[in-house]
Amino acid sequence: MYTRLKALRGHHASLDAQIRSEHRRPAPDSLHVQTLKKFKLRIRDEIDRLERVLERKDRSNPIPG
Repeated sequence: MYTRLKALRGHHASLDAQIRSEHRRPAPDSLHVQTLKKFKLRIRDEIDRLERVLERKDRSNPIPG
């Protein structure tokens, strides 16, 4: 699950870079930017979901000390 989370974070960062790149163009394609932002939001939602699952898992299996 940690591998998936790492991959999603990388994809999220890549989408962010693509959005910034598109905004720097002389005539940015607003439809393309909107599509990239929607994908980025879906990725963010999935990251949040996985983090909550991992957090619950950590709480339910504390390391004995």
